Amino acid sequence: MVRVVEVTSLRTGHLHAVHPLVKADPKEGVVLLSTTGIGPEIHRWDIGTGDSIWHSVEELPGCNGSVLASLTRGRCLLAVSTEEGVERWNALTGEPMSGVYSAESTVWSLAAGTLPKGRAMLVGAGHGGAVHRWDADSGEPIGPPLLGHTTTVLSVGLGAFSPTETVIMSGDDSGFLRRWDAETGDPLGDPVPGHASQVNIIAALPSNSVRNAFASSGAEGEICRWDAATGEQIGAPLGTGAEVYALATACPGGTPLLLAAGSDGVVVIWNVITGERTGISLRGISAAAIDLPDGTSLVVTGTSQGEMIVYSLSV
Repeated sequence: MVRVVEVTSLRTGHLHAVHPLVKADPKEGVVLLSTTGIGPEIHRWDIGTGDSIWHSVEELPGCNGSVLASLTRGRCLLAVSTEEGVERWNALTGEPMSGVYSAESTVWSLAAGTLPKGRAMLVGAGHGGAVHRWDADSGEPIGPPLLGHTTTVLSVGLGAFSPTETVIMSGDDSGFLRRWDAETGDPLGDPVPGHASQVNIIAALPSNSVRNAFASSGAEGEICRWDAATGEQIGAPLGTGAEVYALATACPGGTPLLLAAGSDGVVVIWNVITGERTGISLRGISAAAIDLPDGTSLVVTGTSQGEMIVYSLSV
């Protein structure tokens, strides 16, 4: 049984939607950031006091998606996809990092992870139908763009499922999904007709699930689970009753969970293995989560009124 406790809430000062990002850092503890699509504006927050540690005043050409990634030498990267490529900051200090990832066009979403030998990678969904790979440390492209989609790529996921297996899943605005070997860029299998509408979000599911898998969501509000090795759908679609704005995963006590934040302001939680709802609902239109050393998981949701709510999950 999953138990939830509301730990605290933070007022960001915004009167519109905020999107949290959370990551564990060996020295800094829990690193909490938020982005907004209006402005856009980026803040790092002290999760204990609610104080703003730094905020960006740089004008950006939109804020389509954002991720946190661990780099070498203990650094933490914030990357934001925009209408003109991808920009990055030192997530701990707010210092802009040199160079802009250029994809020659709009990048709609990002995913972060590591290759089998530990190289930190960013993956971007390209407006021109390409999937882009970058070295997260240097910002340099990793190989040529991955081509195969015939329409705009809207979503990407990156799953490091084992020391030797890292897979990219990408989704386009015609509902098709593709899988790629993240290191070589080679396509894995044939395209999968995943959704009746565009594929808005993809997330890698926890590797302690029954199978290495991804979850995807389309505009119709259904979430599907996909076997990373075969591309086959796992079980029946998970219905939310609302358009999904964000997916996140957590593993309190080793129990793999999938969280979906919807347009109705409710975050629904499923057990990844059984596909059953936990019966727990949180407030928010966006969500981020990390697992802590004590076996609990920390979930941060963002509301449409500028509030961030911190929850603790345990089993």
